[in-house]
Amino acid sequence: MIVKMKKITVVVQEKDRAETLDSLSGLGLVHVEHLREPAGRSLEEAQARLQAAKKTLAALPPEAEGAGEPPPMELDEVIARVSELKEEQARLRDRAEKNRRLVEEWEVWGDFDPGLLRGLNGKGIWVYLTVLPERKLDDLPGDVGVKILAKKGGMVYCGIISRGMKYFNFKTRELPSKRLSEMIRDGEEIARSAREVNEELSRLARLRPLLEQEEEHRSRELEFEEARSGMEGTGKLAYLRGYCPLPELAELEAAARRNHLGLLMEEPSPEDEPPTLITNPRWVKIIEPVFKLIDTVPGYREIDSSFVFLVFFSLFFAMLIGDAAYGLIFFAITALVHWKFGRRMADKKFLFLLYLLSGATIVWGILTGTVFGQAWLPPTVTGLVPWLRERNNVIWLCFLIGAVQLSIAHLWRLIRKAPSVLALADLGWIMIIWTMFFVAGMFILKNPFPTFAGVLGAAGLLLVIVFSIHPRQFFRELVPRNFALFLNVISSFADVVSYIRLFAVGLATVAIADAFNNMAASLGWSSVLAGFFAAVILLFGHSLNMALGGMAILVHGVRLNVLEFSGHLGNEWTGRPFKPFQGAKSGNNNQ
Repeated sequence: MIVKMKKITVVVQEKDRAETLDSLSGLGLVHVEHLREPAGRSLEEAQARLQAAKKTLAALPPEAEGAGEPPPMELDEVIARVSELKEEQARLRDRAEKNRRLVEEWEVWGDFDPGLLRGLNGKGIWVYLTVLPERKLDDLPGDVGVKILAKKGGMVYCGIISRGMKYFNFKTRELPSKRLSEMIRDGEEIARSAREVNEELSRLARLRPLLEQEEEHRSRELEFEEARSGMEGTGKLAYLRGYCPLPELAELEAAARRNHLGLLMEEPSPEDEPPTLITNPRWVKIIEPVFKLIDTVPGYREIDSSFVFLVFFSLFFAMLIGDAAYGLIFFAITALVHWKFGRRMADKKFLFLLYLLSGATIVWGILTGTVFGQAWLPPTVTGLVPWLRERNNVIWLCFLIGAVQLSIAHLWRLIRKAPSVLALADLGWIMIIWTMFFVAGMFILKNPFPTFAGVLGAAGLLLVIVFSIHPRQFFRELVPRNFALFLNVISSFADVVSYIRLFAVGLATVAIADAFNNMAASLGWSSVLAGFFAAVILLFGHSLNMALGGMAILVHGVRLNVLEFSGHLGNEWTGRPFKPFQGAKSGNNNQ
């Protein structure tokens, strides 16, 4: 259920902005709207502080066992120190990469002292380093000496020695700044420094819980500064605007009296876009993780379809996965996670949702006789409802599910519009949807088209034409609305037929399971090696099948609810969640 909101305006003296926001923060009842774009130095400082905390948490490695205790430091010092260490890490990585390239370049030359060679140059003996094809050695002048240091890939790494400076028609190399052994020692020193930096970061990672608290505090500081700078002011007065849930209005009024606040309460106008606050029974709330996953919130004036979404999503999940063994595996994994981590989980709604979905899958698999596929089971195993093993029966059931769910959408709209005569348009749509159900059965299943279905469709069409337009606008909008109506009727047929995806994907799941079972059976169990490969095929095949089933849930199970059903319901999912103001005054929260 979407909670009704009141638009509220709080008026205070200009000097009391911060105190007013502080009192509202303690209540947690008001969703604050900015009357102007938040700006200002305090806001920028709060943003910088929050960003620093976020960067620090992102930079910290996972806490390692035996990392040692961190030094006693204020959290601000920890944040600054982590930033320094990350910069040092980057410098060390850069130095290590440059040193690695130098070692790779000069290790083939061996360990020599470049300073000694430079000293020879000053005494009239010049040493040039070069890399030449071996066949080119004979082309060197006769008055130079050649010292071959290494051969690699047909190339000769050598030193050319001459009395006096010479110019050659090939490229020579500059001497390195240090000898190879020093480069290697440098690399070891860099690696040692990097280890020390990593060890210190690991020690500081033990402060992650405190840093997470600091990040939360700084986030609330930023929220506070945004609200303060987003208030509007006129002379000595300032005011903020927001929304308060209707059931909490009495508490807000009492707080306004205690804190001497001016409070104006109004109904949201059609131009306003209040936030959406949804309250449901605990057993319906388990669907909330799905809404969070797909990031959808119904608009304030739309319909909360959580209950219907939960019921049909569970059915879609069961039909798309369709295998009792898979459902049992999902149930067992959920129970294991619950047992291992349940005590540390603040919100267990997702676990309870998985229990429900797994249970629904087990039931569907038992009804259809599907356990790791169907083909390997004895012919006598046909499930509790053998009717569900027939192709046309399941397709018909899919159309029926679609017609029922889409009818619920229009029935819901009809109830909301009543007692207006415009509600009769949704009655007409219900009649059209059931006509499309029989049309789908005729075209796809070759079922006879009932005579009454034609009358039903004609009556529904008439109701939609007459009552979907307000009487005052009837003649002006009749032609454009009828063109749109034609497209919507075609669309309603497509929407009913689209539920066939439940059959198609469920059939594919069974087919894939049977295919891998046959592959494993073809290898047999006559030897240990054959049995091993057969087991690998079964493990891989059924794991892949379950993963594909999970993807099908997101693609098909969610789509039928969010697009087809919601389209008929009129939901566009344009809402934004109600977020009560919980900002905190700026201040040092160091532990």
